Amino acid sequence: MSHALLVGATGMLADVALALAGQGFDVSSLARSPSSHARLRARVEAAGGRYEGFIVDYTDSEALDHALRAASARFGPPALAVAWVHGHAPRAPLQIAGLLAEADLHFVHVLGSASADPARPDPGRRASFEAMAHVALYTEVVLGFVMGARGARWLTDAEICAGVLDAIARAEPRRVVGQVRPWEARP
Repeated sequence: MSHALLVGATGMLADVALALAGQGFDVSSLARSPSSHARLRARVEAAGGRYEGFIVDYTDSEALDHALRAASARFGPPALAVAWVHGHAPRAPLQIAGLLAEADLHFVHVLGSASADPARPDPGRRASFEAMAHVALYTEVVLGFVMGARGARWLTDAEICAGVLDAIARAEPRRVVGQVRPWEARP
């Protein structure tokens, strides 16, 4: 079996973990809350999958390193990593990718809509990940919004999970879920 490591996936991305387990992946997850691990473990195991959760504060580099090593020891080097890390730990995604150097890795970086803000471009982000020889594919998934008859709204968890899973399946370098333009229309 292949190992899928999910970071920050016990909330809105829980269905990504469940879908990957259904595809035969062993799933490990790094998150901050013990109760969210328990809920996700129950769902994955009820579907016949294997799951291991690790509690970690992403801003603590040493703890993050320890959790990543423990996840790799449990299920082997991950073939897939999906990371949704809030802005309070901006270095964590690169640290995660860097510490998974024993893998031939597809790294899926889930980004909030602010990453598409034309006033704040970040051309170095992709280059930083692609410079790592073990990152076989780097995918950015940008979470946008949806325009409807009543105006703009943020994406639902189901829409986000469907977009992330589609980006993984298509092995796309960049996927915008919903839309990010016109930027002024966002909720």
